[in-house]
Order: sequence, then structure tokens, then C-alpha cells
Amino acid sequence: MLVGALRSNGFEPQLLRESWSVGAAARAGGARAVVLDVEMSGLRPVEVLADLHRESPRTPIIALTSAEARDRTVSTLRATHDDYLVTPFPMEELLARLRLRLGDDRPTAQLYLRRGEVMVDTALEQVFVENKPVSLSRTEYAVVDALIRHPRGQAMSQDDLVTRVWGGPPTSNIVEVYIGYLRRKLGAERIRTIRGRGYVLEG
Repeated sequence: MLVGALRSNGFEPQLLRESWSVGAAARAGGARAVVLDVEMSGLRPVEVLADLHRESPRTPIIALTSAEARDRTVSTLRATHDDYLVTPFPMEELLARLRLRLGDDRPTAQLYLRRGEVMVDTALEQVFVENKPVSLSRTEYAVVDALIRHPRGQAMSQDDLVTRVWGGPPTSNIVEVYIGYLRRKLGAERIRTIRGRGYVLEG
């Protein structure tokens, strides 16, 4: 999934599956950045980071670490001015940090959108809740997509939803009907009604 997201956003990733191959790849040169999964089998993060900095000291590193493994790697990352993300993380955050490290200010296509436990894969048009796929109709998906793209914490009005999803005036209660469908599928607590203003996707 990560390799596919990077390719979709203009990168050319090389996937390395064994920890010993990381240093060898650094010695070969050519990589502009390293995304390092510290949960790789057999990986000793401190040793691998030291090897990378010895072989390619100017290559930026972003480590992907679990909350449990964070403490034993963060001190090393801070000492070397490298970056890290705790899994699970929004894909757009990794893409933004990579572009920042590479000095690339081009707009980043948002392949994955997240609001709390709700995630949208915009390429597949698939919605996940707590990392589990949810079966939605095309219109239900369009409503979720509109809500998750709206600024966090701000209510999206019925008129705005009608314009975004239906492109014209629907029947009088169509928005309420679809919000009801989505509350049953996503969880009632995840879509909040703000009286007189509209709807908020919580997260």
C-alpha cells in the first residue's frame, strides 16, 4: 500500500524487505530519501540508522515506528535530526514530510484522507472504519468524501452537501436520509448534527 501511494504521487520507491539490505542500498547511492520501517524483521534501528548516516550522511530518513518502539528510536533520530511517524498515520502526512525534506513544494495529491477512525482511500473510493472496509453506495461514498474534505470541526451545511453530492436541488429530506444511512454504517457518534448549521464528521 505504501509503495503504491508513493508511486501514485510521483516518487519512484525501491522496496527493501530485509534489514541487511538497507546499508547496501545506501552504499550503492541514488536514494534521495529513506522511509525506514523499524518493525522490519531482524532490524536493530540504532545500528541501521548509524549505517545509513555513515554511508549516506545527507540522505533524509523518516522512520515508521509503533508507539511501543518509539522510545528506543526517538533519541537516535533526534541526535541525527531525522524524522519519524507513529503507525498508523495518515498517508498524506508522510507525503508532506517527504516533500518537505526533499525541498519539493509541489501540491501533494491526497490519496488517503483520515478523520478520527474514518479513512477514505480516494483512489479506490473505499471507506474504512477502524481499518475495516465499509460497503457504501456511490452516493453514500460521495457524502463521506464531502464531509471528510470539509475543514475539521466546521459544520457542512445541507446546501453545500446538496451542491457537492447531487449538483442540484434534491428532494427536501434527501440529506437527512443519507446521513441516517451513514450513521448506521459508520457509527452514529461519528456524524454530529449542529442545529441550524449542518453536519460534522467527528475525529
